[in-house]
Amino acid sequence: MPDRKIEFTVEEQFARRIAARAADLGRDLPTVIREELAGWLGDWGTRFTTYVVKSGDSLGSIAAKFYGDRAKAAMIAAFNDIANVNLIHVGQVLYLPEAGPVAPLPKGESPYIFGLHDRGGEVYMGWAGRKGWVLCTEELGADRNNWGSKSYSDLADAGYGVIVRLNHGYYQAGTLPPSDRYEDFAVRCGNFVERSSGCHIWIIANEMNLAGERPGGPEHGEWITPDKYATAFKACRREIRRRPGHAEDQIISGAVGPWNIQTSYPANPNGDWIVYFQDILKALKNELGGIAIHTYARDSNPANITSELRMDPPFDNRRKMFRTYMDFMEAIPQSLRHLPVYLTETNQNVPWANVNSGWVREAYAEINRWNSNPAHQKIRCLLLYRWETYDQWQIRQKAEVINDLRAALGNEYRWYG
Repeated sequence: MPDRKIEFTVEEQFARRIAARAADLGRDLPTVIREELAGWLGDWGTRFTTYVVKSGDSLGSIAAKFYGDRAKAAMIAAFNDIANVNLIHVGQVLYLPEAGPVAPLPKGESPYIFGLHDRGGEVYMGWAGRKGWVLCTEELGADRNNWGSKSYSDLADAGYGVIVRLNHGYYQAGTLPPSDRYEDFAVRCGNFVERSSGCHIWIIANEMNLAGERPGGPEHGEWITPDKYATAFKACRREIRRRPGHAEDQIISGAVGPWNIQTSYPANPNGDWIVYFQDILKALKNELGGIAIHTYARDSNPANITSELRMDPPFDNRRKMFRTYMDFMEAIPQSLRHLPVYLTETNQNVPWANVNSGWVREAYAEINRWNSNPAHQKIRCLLLYRWETYDQWQIRQKAEVINDLRAALGNEYRWYG
């Protein structure tokens, strides 16, 4: 193959240093650069697979298929001299360096972004051939001697993704116990996980910044600050991952309630939910196995899924509608951008109307658009809240909402493969 000229710019002092070093060694600078780069590269790229572009392909989808990561589209483009990653054509032959078969996901994880909060509605995902995610919530208490457990193996064995949220309790019992019982709660979590089956993804607590989630209730309960949450999370993680067979489990941070300002503290006097979220991530750092996020809509209008409307001051830098998920995603520090993200609740501020409005379809299309950008951290699921009839947002008895979901399931929306 003919030689190619590569040009790049370096800082002035660095250029002087490398030129002088090459001269000092009596070597030709271009030769030094070629040899050093060759040593750095090794034999990478000498093995490659050919692929013929088909109708509907994009570099992102090809990258996901062969590497399990849509962000590898940039690598494919560079290897094939493609200047614009959006410009490929049917019949074009691509060379894919170091490509191999995409590794299958572990049992209990799904490549699809579809999902439901609660068991029951997953049959619709199964009928559509899009077996997504199911989230189950458990009330554990803080009794160290309680070994009660559950099995989720039926879901995992059937091919669904399984996420379980571990709560101390609900309402005045608190999503976490009082802080003097964090260690007891952690042991109870460990006991539950050790005796349970079919799940390896665990969320610790829920919407800790809401007054209604405080142990003791909203009026006189103990506030759950980021530091306190981090203490509880670390204890739970330690207990879960020391149990046999669970050393590699994903321990996920509890979702922060968007638009909620009920928990303020000296570093966050306004109670800003995004600052609260960031402070949790900072406190946990390398302890996190993944991140849970909640994103909601103000109304049932599908056109507002893509709204960029902002809130009133002093929160006019925060999104007001469904795209509040973007504020959370953008707040994740670069050092944590490799972690899995799960949108574990979405609904509207009003109860689901028994109408097939296209809201569900547009919500999933929005998350798929986010994931289609190779620069974005992947969102693994969007879970509709909720299937069962435990509160006003139940879907089970809303045939038209289910039809909206079934229409959304006609799309091949994946985060993996």
